[in-house]
Amino acid sequence: MTVLVEGISVIIKLEAIERVIPDGFEGFRQYIPNFAWCKDDNLVRLAFLSPEEATKFAEKLESLKLEHWGKEGAQDFVLVDQMRGIPTRCNWLEFGHVDLNHDPEKKVAACRLAGTKDKSIVTPENWKYENSLTKEYGVMPPDQQDKT
Repeated sequence: MTVLVEGISVIIKLEAIERVIPDGFEGFRQYIPNFAWCKDDNLVRLAFLSPEEATKFAEKLESLKLEHWGKEGAQDFVLVDQMRGIPTRCNWLEFGHVDLNHDPEKKVAACRLAGTKDKSIVTPENWKYENSLTKEYGVMPPDQQDKT
């Protein structure tokens, strides 16, 4: 499966949460600061509107002993930009664009655990494309959009 990427998304390996946080994901839920989250079998995603908010949450994750950086790049979690993708080395995550419900007019940014093939997408509860950041801003930076 893949998780929706909107705004600045913090993507965390579910395995790392289960390994580090007492009571695993259920214990982690108390740290989720907003309703803009979703998860699949491998990843947990939280979305933020600003880099500052995302960075503050990343600092919280580090205080919980989740590791942001290591010799091989991103370790337990990484920040991903809806428009620009994964801005740093991260060998465990793939970023791309998926047609929501197989509709090419509703393309969304998404991430999945590297090596997995399922393109079905997980979104936050009550998320609707019509009210989304994706519909408002798109998935490509303006300088890279097709101008035809």
